[in-house]
Amino acid sequence: MEVILLGPNATSAGMKRAVLQLAPAQRHKPRFLDLEKGDIQAQLLEVCQDKKLLFWRPQGWMKQHDCLIDPQEGYDINSKKFLITSGIKTPKSVVVNLQDMNLDSPESVLSTTTLPFVLKLCRAGCGFGTYIVTDEGRRRTMIDAMRKYQHKGVTEVLVSEYIDLVQDLAVHFLIGAADSERNHDNPLILGVTVQTLNKEGKWVGGHIDYSAQDALQNLVQQTVRETAKRMPRSYIGWAGIDIVVDREGRQWVVDLNARFTGSMPICFLSQHFWKMCDLRMAQFGAFNYRGNVDDIYERLRPLLDLGQIIVTATAEIYDGDNMADIVWGGRDAEDLRQVEQWIKMKLATA
Repeated sequence: MEVILLGPNATSAGMKRAVLQLAPAQRHKPRFLDLEKGDIQAQLLEVCQDKKLLFWRPQGWMKQHDCLIDPQEGYDINSKKFLITSGIKTPKSVVVNLQDMNLDSPESVLSTTTLPFVLKLCRAGCGFGTYIVTDEGRRRTMIDAMRKYQHKGVTEVLVSEYIDLVQDLAVHFLIGAADSERNHDNPLILGVTVQTLNKEGKWVGGHIDYSAQDALQNLVQQTVRETAKRMPRSYIGWAGIDIVVDREGRQWVVDLNARFTGSMPICFLSQHFWKMCDLRMAQFGAFNYRGNVDDIYERLRPLLDLGQIIVTATAEIYDGDNMADIVWGGRDAEDLRQVEQWIKMKLATA
């Protein structure tokens, strides 16, 4: 499989390091296109000629290409608006127009909605634009943020009922073609991870317990099937849903990502962490660090050599300011926490 990567942030050297960690049969063939050099549209047409394009996130230029999924459809079903209009079992929600709202008025929807509640931008992902409003202080913080989004032209936001949860799960699954065994009526569950959120409710990663997968997949199987049936029959590929379980055991879908999700890679690493390294748990996270983009490999060398850490991607965001996606394994939740702290400590060394 060829994978198109857009530079200058994505580099051949950085990708080579990541790919060499995989078995030869698992390695993709990266093609790099530099957004700052030449006619990028002409380059895209040349690279994609006579090929079926499978995208991570839909973009406008893809409409000119032969895609497995229609880009417009891919864009529409990733909106929070689709989540509440499709019949998927989701908390009671309403879409409101931010541009029509006087945010300084004490009578506005955002000022009068009973606490607690959740507000989300209809077009956002990875926890960005999500506000869990549990007290008046957080309400003020949310309204201040909405003023900025209103100024930027954001229109629709979603106001949802808050679920008093006991479990916060992310389920990653695959939908096959209509004539396959794993079609919309019987999608293949790849793994169930536990969400990691910061105190503002922003998604910062997830962890998986490989030893608990059978029980967790049985728990969410019916919800996954019901959700997949509500998705367009023309949609084929990977997807993820966030499920919260309330104190009565009811399951609610609070987000749908019709794409390859951030925590999905750890679902495929049970052979490495559990079978080879005897680590039944693994976690994914994104980290920022200073210095040369490749410095991360020396800073994390001790646990990289042991196989307890895998750097899945690196990118230079600005000169000397980098980001990395990292997966690490642990014997239990406390071990995962200690390894995470060790990673943060090592990457803080400029």
